[in-house]
Amino acid sequence: MTIIVRYLKLSYNFVIVEESFLGFLNVDDTSGKGLFDITLEELKSFGLEIDDMRGQGYDNGANMKGIHQGVQKRFLDINPRAFYTPCGCHSLNLTLCDMANKCVKGKNFFGFIQRIYTIFANSTKRWEILKDNVKAWSLKSLCQTRWESRVESVKAIKMQLVDVREALLQVGEKDDDAAIASEATSLAEKELGDFEFLVSTVIWHEVLNHVNIVSKKLQSKDMHLDDAIIEINKLIGYSKDYRETGTEDKDLKLSCHRLEKALEFEERSDIDAEELYTELKLFETLETNEFSNPIDVLKFLKELDYFPNASIAYRILLSIPITVTYAEMRFSKLKLLKSYLHSIISQERLSGLAMISIENEILESIDYEELFNQFAIKNARRASRIVS
Repeated sequence: MTIIVRYLKLSYNFVIVEESFLGFLNVDDTSGKGLFDITLEELKSFGLEIDDMRGQGYDNGANMKGIHQGVQKRFLDINPRAFYTPCGCHSLNLTLCDMANKCVKGKNFFGFIQRIYTIFANSTKRWEILKDNVKAWSLKSLCQTRWESRVESVKAIKMQLVDVREALLQVGEKDDDAAIASEATSLAEKELGDFEFLVSTVIWHEVLNHVNIVSKKLQSKDMHLDDAIIEINKLIGYSKDYRETGTEDKDLKLSCHRLEKALEFEERSDIDAEELYTELKLFETLETNEFSNPIDVLKFLKELDYFPNASIAYRILLSIPITVTYAEMRFSKLKLLKSYLHSIISQERLSGLAMISIENEILESIDYEELFNQFAIKNARRASRIVS
């Protein structure tokens, strides 16, 4: 398991959203309690207060997001203000997966795509036939968990339909396995030439491509101002889209009170609902067309320094993780570090090497001369104590 913290670096003239890698955790107990205990222990070891946690995000595993025994529920029991948001990319993938599984034609279509790949992948001779005919994009296997990546599987066939068909026909003529030869010929002459399959190829390629674009936007730290305000409204329980319907005064005031209650802990809240309402009404009168994302808005509010409650609302929004993409990407780095040549590397050393590799920008800013001097001074003091 990996731990990532999302936070804001604030000063008078800049606002930066940062996500920092804290390390990999070796987990033996994958239950909600086991994951919670090891996460809590790790956060305390870094001196991070749970009461300061304003958002938490995980994948859609039951042990993480469970509302009764999951990690998010256990953190909420300690700090009720730690908003939980499911990973946007995981939710999008699950939606697409359910949509395709409910559609018979969708299941058949992806079944054909996988059958074509399997025929070539299960034999080096058949793969050579594929390489001789298909030059641009190699066929890809379907992924059950990352549905947006299936666009590569569909793209390879959509863009090279004639070449793939020719490769299947050659397999049908040359392969010694009668069953494989018959299946390859059937796919080439029937499925790949079927009008419905061709239309499905175009439709699913467009759907998956747009899903991939949305996922990339979700991974971005920047968000349009309008979307940011909508997200704040969702956070406080006001689900209307103000761009379409407009926000009435009574609804805005109700939303402010909901936010005050959501941020309340031990009869104290981070904001005052009436003051937030007044600030938002005043902010509406200002010229805001120059802002392209909530980071610019927060910077503007900090410079003015008379929107304290609105500033807190934006800081909470920006610190809540939208996706766990950054954490997932760290596992890609783990594959590079823990190869078969380093299979017995210790957990502490692995996390240290990962920290050096992932947070290399911080490493490059370190003054090594000063670090070496401090190390030498400590060793000199230790040696003097041993001699004395």
